[in-house]
Amino acid sequence: MKVLCDSEALNKTLRIARHAIMSKSSTPIFSGFHLLARQGQLEVVGMDLNMAISCSMEAQVEEEGSVVVGAAQLGNLLSKIPAGTVTLQTVSAGSLLVSFADNEYRLLLMNEDDYPNFPSFTGTKSLTIDDVKLQELIKKTRFACASDESRPLFTGILLEAEDEKITFVGTNTHRLAIRTMELPGGENMNVIIPAKVLSEIAQVLGGSVPQLVRLDIVDNQIMISVGEIKIVSRLIEGRFPNYKAVVPPSFAISAVMNVQDLTAAVERVSLFSNESDYNIIRMHIEDGLLTITSNNDANGGGKELLTAETAGEPLDVAFNSKYIVDILKNLDSEKVCFSFNNSLKPVRVQEPEQPDYTYIVTPVRVNFN
Repeated sequence: MKVLCDSEALNKTLRIARHAIMSKSSTPIFSGFHLLARQGQLEVVGMDLNMAISCSMEAQVEEEGSVVVGAAQLGNLLSKIPAGTVTLQTVSAGSLLVSFADNEYRLLLMNEDDYPNFPSFTGTKSLTIDDVKLQELIKKTRFACASDESRPLFTGILLEAEDEKITFVGTNTHRLAIRTMELPGGENMNVIIPAKVLSEIAQVLGGSVPQLVRLDIVDNQIMISVGEIKIVSRLIEGRFPNYKAVVPPSFAISAVMNVQDLTAAVERVSLFSNESDYNIIRMHIEDGLLTITSNNDANGGGKELLTAETAGEPLDVAFNSKYIVDILKNLDSEKVCFSFNNSLKPVRVQEPEQPDYTYIVTPVRVNFN
């Protein structure tokens, strides 16, 4: 194999494929990149037991071939070489020569026979979506998922497509994020995609040129294709909770606040909160005013007052401050509306002009005396 390519483009390609490679893989062959040079393209593949990423780039292929080389060694080297042309060439059965300008490095190869072929299939169900829409769906729901791998069902995002609409849902059982968008002509789907996989896709979306993203489903696998990038992953098996049942049908109390002012106030007040692991803040809503407080026996306490458009009876309620800051930082509007029934029932957070994005958060039970 002998291939010449732009070092910056190769570095970017390696970074994308490397996201599929675990830092300490239990299967040694998965610590490597599979490089395949053919027909004016260099394909870089990274994979582990649950996910595979393929990324192709233009290259000058002087001799077609394929090798497996350590991802850390090649990736770290490419990240530190200057812009220009880099040559990758097999110089013996067991090594790859990486050269640029007057410099060269020799990297030992791994046994290519041990490396699985990149998964390839035609989905029994598929849909195509604009990259900007997909990025929005991911951004608005990913943060609400659980990170605890002992509860795999909640480390994924529910993709629900029906009636020419697509909905993404993320939850960790204490909070719930729901984003719905129009999707004309899409097939019906109901699958749980690992949030990690969608995060990887989100990192390569949002370029200056609009792109279409294709999702193919077959059995328990999904392939996501965008441009020259393909990601294949196992779907999460199990029955996603009935998220619609969690959203209260009506509310008795509401408060509308400025997003920036509320975010800043919550972040400051939470600095003085350290009740167990929840970083609890308390809110009191009454007569056009929101009072936010926190107390910490070791460090003191904090109190801030914000103007609000309130409706309904006075209310005391407490939250995990992180759950409030997370949703506020994912809003695009100037105003946010909190809707309540009492101090313990689920609370809805919405942008007044965006009914297709709903966030539900469970208050924390505390003593307000």
